[in-house]
Amino acid sequence: MARFTKLLSGAQATTDVVGTAAAEAHRVLGADVVSVSVWERETGLLRVLVNFGSLAPDETPHPHNETYPVSDFPTVLLSEDDLGPWVQLAETGSGDPKRVDLLRRRGRSCALIAPIVFGGRAWGELYAARVTGQPLYTEADLEYAETLSAQIAAGLARAGQLERIERLALTDQLTGLANRRAFDTRLDAAMDRHNSDGTVVSLVLCDGNGLKRINDQHGHDHGDALLVELGSCVSAAASRLPRSLAARLGGDEFCLLIEGYTADDAVAAAEELCLRALTVRGGEGMSCGVASTGDPIGRVATRDGLFRLADAAQYRAKRSRSLSPVVAGRGQPPDPELPQQQRGVPVPVSRGRASAQVEALLGQALAGLDKLAPGATISDRVELVTDQVARGLDAASWYVYRRETPRGALYQERSAVYRAASESGLHTPADSGTGSASADAGGAEVLPTSPPQLIEPIPRIAEQLRGAGLVTQAVGQDSNWVSGDLGISPEFLAAAGYTSALSAGATAPDTSQWLVAVLLDEISLWPQAALPLLRVLLAIALASH
Repeated sequence: MARFTKLLSGAQATTDVVGTAAAEAHRVLGADVVSVSVWERETGLLRVLVNFGSLAPDETPHPHNETYPVSDFPTVLLSEDDLGPWVQLAETGSGDPKRVDLLRRRGRSCALIAPIVFGGRAWGELYAARVTGQPLYTEADLEYAETLSAQIAAGLARAGQLERIERLALTDQLTGLANRRAFDTRLDAAMDRHNSDGTVVSLVLCDGNGLKRINDQHGHDHGDALLVELGSCVSAAASRLPRSLAARLGGDEFCLLIEGYTADDAVAAAEELCLRALTVRGGEGMSCGVASTGDPIGRVATRDGLFRLADAAQYRAKRSRSLSPVVAGRGQPPDPELPQQQRGVPVPVSRGRASAQVEALLGQALAGLDKLAPGATISDRVELVTDQVARGLDAASWYVYRRETPRGALYQERSAVYRAASESGLHTPADSGTGSASADAGGAEVLPTSPPQLIEPIPRIAEQLRGAGLVTQAVGQDSNWVSGDLGISPEFLAAAGYTSALSAGATAPDTSQWLVAVLLDEISLWPQAALPLLRVLLAIALASH
């Protein structure tokens, strides 16, 4: 370590520090390759600064654009509560699924990841991977890596004084996000592009709820910690839409600036941000307002014009205590009367009863997960959240599918039928409880069997198993379905007496992949507002096991 400290003392810039650190870690840890990355909080990306050692074909020593959404590596987010090193194994598949995939694809067996803590939060990480045939990392390796990362942080502090002075003008020092000055500059440029070529520009303005209570009851240190966690939520939301900017405008006000994506993309990001914020310990979620030039908001040519619309929407969300975003230009009455609508037909509700129902479902599902016995299985947890969402929508039935490995076969794990589609002539599980069942080639449900029946490989399912979601409508309505989707085609839905289907998937830490499908009929509520909720709850159910 004395040798490394001496080497770092001569480092004059951040690039010198990370290059020296990678070379020394490679030598001492006996790694096949070592990388040093920085967490760019304003974009939500983990950017690789240097790779040293035996590089894979897709790696370069000083990459220009090797980045990974931090949301793909949830352990990075979790590490802010426990900033110690850990080991990722390729063989067992536990941990972050995307890291496991990278290890396997590059022929490596394990990786040691040590957060680099700078200024009281995770600045980035030291990543040291070994190949098959090399021994696994030991406790001594972990201890050395922790010391090494601390020395890297000290080197960054020495070498980064001038760089940090330059960044101070554009960075919020508490959260690491862009500050108001950086946001205004970027928004001006975005509006120039919008006026020039029509690029869609969207703003998501967010206020953190509960900050005053935290400050009054526990002190400003706890309040600052809450702001940092909320900032991490905004950063993670930005990572879903590359080139987006996450900023803290001051106090408890945050903003997400999104360019080149549809208004629906921005609303979806805001919905997931609101749901993610509800999981922050000690807080009360965020109130979010959305304004997008892609929505019918009239001619908006200036930064201030778009900001005022988003600010007004955010104010309405705050005043109504809505934990789902309010969207400018999507004018719905505050509390739409569902019986006066045509049931089963999509209505772009941004607030009111639908939002309140989604918020209530989230609380009920999280409370249910907390009450599960310690020995509850993944199936138990997935069943609970799926059943909660299905009952909240007054769905007709739901189904849970599982496959043990990313390349394995897909099985139907559990199901429940509340209202049988008897008029269709299709078979359904015999009772309204849960149990194993299977689907035939046409998508019709057949009686439960044990063990579960194999479901043949399904085109396009990989997208959902990686965390996507989908709402499919029956024939006679606009459909986003593509042939081959889980047999839940518009034609099947119509033939079975359903109006729509809500489906979402995710990968568990043990690499098993899960897909849930909720089927709705004419007396069910429209499911679109529940799609981000189902995705978030499924991810929580899998990550909490």
